[in-house]
Amino acid sequence: MSVVDSISAADVVDHVHSGFGVVVDARPQVVRHQGSLPGAYVVEPGEIRAAFAPGSAERLAQCQLDTEIAVVSVRSEAARIAEQIAALGYTNVRYVDGGFFALRTASSV
Repeated sequence: MSVVDSISAADVVDHVHSGFGVVVDARPQVVRHQGSLPGAYVVEPGEIRAAFAPGSAERLAQCQLDTEIAVVSVRSEAARIAEQIAALGYTNVRYVDGGFFALRTASSV
């Protein structure tokens, strides 16, 4: 059972455009050939800890512990990656329902 919730692609677009959230593209490099998500922070799945652990030299400075973070990854990994980020102390982490394709479609409306 997941400890993080999903968020709709439409809500992600709304929140990002309003300045309330960020998108983390945690799809493996071999999958990112499908396209990019403008404005998303790209983090390899194996680098989640380094990118989000408080005190890490590689930590994404744009993401504070209360920043709304929407995770995009391959469907089978998105919730797990969002849970990893939440376990590092982040309080507002969700994974995008429908993943990359849903978010790309919602972004182009």
